[in-house]
Amino acid sequence: MKPIKESETLLEEMKKYLPIPAHLTRESSKALDKEGKHIDPDQEIEIVDVLDSGDMGGIVCVISKREEQQVLIVSLTHLLIKPDHPLSDKIASYQKKRIRRLKRYG
Repeated sequence: MKPIKESETLLEEMKKYLPIPAHLTRESSKALDKEGKHIDPDQEIEIVDVLDSGDMGGIVCVISKREEQQVLIVSLTHLLIKPDHPLSDKIASYQKKRIRRLKRYG
């Protein structure tokens, strides 16, 4: 039996809280703008589903703007969760570890 990874546990916890209110980071908003998909970083979006894309991709989130039917898929590391959300500390911890790992391994 393989050990359960921290990301698998977080993924299951996040599914229990869907939809999760979030905001894009400024960098992610700029990147999406270049692709013609404008989402203001100050605008609240919803995480409507979460998926495990493996070691290379980590946790990815299906996001939606409330007033639109369009959905996008972005990495959890590109989202900001409100500090008062029950999973905010766990998500922030995952994001920090994931970003460090990406920097280390390129």
